[in-house]
Amino acid sequence: MTVPGTPRIHDTLVSRLKADVRAVPRLWPPSIRLASWLVLAAGVLAVAAGAGLRQDLGTQLHRPLYLFQVAVLFTAAGLAAAAALRAAVPGYGGERRRAALALALGLLATALLVGEPEARFLAPLIFLTTGVRCALCVAMFGLLPWAALFLAVGRAAPLDGRATGRYAGGAAFLLGAAAVRLACPIDEPTHLLASHVAPVLLWTSLSAVAGAEWLVRWRRAASQD
Repeated sequence: MTVPGTPRIHDTLVSRLKADVRAVPRLWPPSIRLASWLVLAAGVLAVAAGAGLRQDLGTQLHRPLYLFQVAVLFTAAGLAAAAALRAAVPGYGGERRRAALALALGLLATALLVGEPEARFLAPLIFLTTGVRCALCVAMFGLLPWAALFLAVGRAAPLDGRATGRYAGGAAFLLGAAAVRLACPIDEPTHLLASHVAPVLLWTSLSAVAGAEWLVRWRRAASQD
């Protein structure tokens, strides 16, 4: 019903808006999307274990310190993914607490890696070539989980693209570090610190930049559409 005195343009605008209304698929709750991401993450670890260069993986998996390292990295990745998914839903809350726990576990994993008893010296050329290989593998194993998580948070409404991108990157590349730990045959602490831990920081920083550039634009474009 039109209120007397309402400009004719009002009725025209309302008619156009009503014509553009369409059903929007409802997002799954963060818990269900996180469970789906963790299944993908477990698959990435399985591929790394099967296709990696480590020949003594079966023996290493019976070593408590090694198994604990992989478990801590995987758990930290899951917490960071939960933080990313919750941060993408305004008002959901709890993402900072999960991100802090993920950071704490990441620091614990770093301490565990540095505490490896293996201290075999690596020649400079070998240290460099294996380091570059492992740094790239952290990105390679994390790429698919990162893309899946970025798509999931992009479909919601992230208000802080940089923080959301940082959480997503942390999740994906902590997972990449866990995968490389399964695949890499080198246990030398300096190599682990420089080529397994440092790349997580690098790729996560780039993910934060990507989040700031893309996620907010993605949301604006969706709003305009």
